[in-house]
Amino acid sequence: MRIRTFVTAAALLAGLTSVTGCGQSYEELTQDCLTALKARPDGDKSKPAECEGVTRKDYLSLVMSVAVDDLGWTGDDGKFDENKMLDDLTKNGN
Repeated sequence: MRIRTFVTAAALLAGLTSVTGCGQSYEELTQDCLTALKARPDGDKSKPAECEGVTRKDYLSLVMSVAVDDLGWTGDDGKFDENKMLDDLTKNGN
């Protein structure tokens, strides 16, 4: 009986960690956060309300992702392209 209770409690906790707010999954929450970050006006450094509930590490990753994309350092696949960064930095004389 103790094992069944533990397994049930563990399953419930696992379910709670994957769902946030109004039945929204964590993945959906981070996607909404990313969309809000991309829509922020230039110079706005405040954390959008859509990002509440996103872990600090994930939030920082999303902010960096938007910054790298804004700098034009991503390839066609949306991933960081070191060559684009190096080209940009050498063109600007840095």
